[in-house]
Amino acid sequence: MAKIGDTVRFLNSVGGGKITKIEGQIAYVDDDGFETPVLLKEVVVVMPAGHEPKAQGPRIIFDQQAFDEGKKAEEPVKKSIVETVVAPEKEMPVEETSHGDKMNIALAFEPSDIKHLDKSRFTAILVNDSNYFLNFVFLRRGGEERGWTVVYQGEVAPNEYCDLSVLTHETLPAYEKIAFQCVAFKRDKSFTLQAPVSISRKLDLTKFHKFHCFRPGIYFETAVIEIPLVSDGVASRPLEVNAAEIASAMTGERQDKDMAKELSKKFRVDAGKSGRQPAGGDNPRKVLPLIEVDLHIGELTDSLVGMEPKDMLELQLSAVRKHMKANSGRIGQKLVFIHGKGEGVLRKAVLDLLKKEYPKAELQDASFREYGFGATLVTIH
Repeated sequence: MAKIGDTVRFLNSVGGGKITKIEGQIAYVDDDGFETPVLLKEVVVVMPAGHEPKAQGPRIIFDQQAFDEGKKAEEPVKKSIVETVVAPEKEMPVEETSHGDKMNIALAFEPSDIKHLDKSRFTAILVNDSNYFLNFVFLRRGGEERGWTVVYQGEVAPNEYCDLSVLTHETLPAYEKIAFQCVAFKRDKSFTLQAPVSISRKLDLTKFHKFHCFRPGIYFETAVIEIPLVSDGVASRPLEVNAAEIASAMTGERQDKDMAKELSKKFRVDAGKSGRQPAGGDNPRKVLPLIEVDLHIGELTDSLVGMEPKDMLELQLSAVRKHMKANSGRIGQKLVFIHGKGEGVLRKAVLDLLKKEYPKAELQDASFREYGFGATLVTIH
């Protein structure tokens, strides 16, 4: 049963916060400065009172032991006048979750002042939502740099957060590209071997200046930029190959082709079937990269002066038509239209447009883990 001081999440809606008082079956929850009444049966405790994470270092995502036992008043330690005995600290047993054998790792950037992003600092936080210990390294490099620089190297326990670095607007350019590598393992027990993770991402630094880009995520009730690195054991993006290695490989391939041409002049070679690609140059078996289209009005125009709601909606729908038209001939192409949850007006308008003008396209909700309820996935057919 939830108690005053517990941090909770709402079961039937987005949000949550800390319980400030309880009257009967009604709990009053401080949700970002607003006291919201909600039935006790409609909240779930995510952090019992007194178990708030420390400001630095690893932080427990969910303390199962504290949840089961509840908060207990600590008895004062009786000290002997003659001798003080200090008991050795015991390592807390790892509480595994039912879904934790599928690795889920995320990176989040949390602003210190969401109302003044131009002056805010941003804490980079690693989330280990798995039953594995991670021996990891977090790296970064700026746009003009060729090599990588280690930002944080360490170990994070199962189901923990870990603060990695604090960024300012002055240091943000040095994080234009980030990389994460880790090896997963369990202590004192056998476990399923996991493949080492090595991925890189390019950050859109303009998002750190836009209020609407910060929102509660899967692991955070506060507004953050949350980036999935590994979802159910699948890395979101492999580590990019060094440009010099690509150039070297292309040079070697070119030399092989030149040699083949020279040999074909001396000997009659049966070329077999032509390897020419279909008209347009697209390989029908090629895996096409996912295209994201952010329909938030702030992403489509720099000024809202003189625009009425209907004008904004038309601008957003024009963006949908533009991207659909540009990709209509690419069978299998996937597009994600990020429309947000809101009151559902834009989502309905987008769905109506797609069903009417592109009836063969496959429509479904985009990944909840990455977009929540605010995006639609379209597959071109």
